[in-house]
Amino acid sequence: MVASNKKLRQMVANQINKYYPNAYSVCEIGSGFGGMARYIARHTNATVTGIENMPFSAFVSKFLDIFSKSKTVWGDAFEYMDKLPGTFDIGIAYLGPKLTPLLKNYTGKMHVLISLDFKVPGIKPVRVVDMGYGNTIYRGKKYPHKLFIYEF
Repeated sequence: MVASNKKLRQMVANQINKYYPNAYSVCEIGSGFGGMARYIARHTNATVTGIENMPFSAFVSKFLDIFSKSKTVWGDAFEYMDKLPGTFDIGIAYLGPKLTPLLKNYTGKMHVLISLDFKVPGIKPVRVVDMGYGNTIYRGKKYPHKLFIYEF
């Protein structure tokens, strides 16, 4: 699990407010302790659902949700979205290079996808926002901090 830093959270909120100000529902796929979900809930007009499969992380996030308009669901995000009857306005994911390709299977469950640091293979982003510094290190490889934004 990699926690998003404050600058990445700000970049995501700025993109939502600038390009998707009417977004009502946001889903964070793999929300960890819920920092991104709570930040987005505080800094946009959206209600945020964080989905986390690690029990302790989900427990902490659920507790901290009482101070926010976000809610945490404990479970597998992909199973959750498989059963989802509707769609989210925006999906946010900070998953890493192994799981990010799976997002391609869920483009029908969201209108916009914001993937942090990892590009979804086979889909062309409408925008790439480069933080200009910093990176995520995964198995010794550096991935510069970027937002890959997709619209469906």
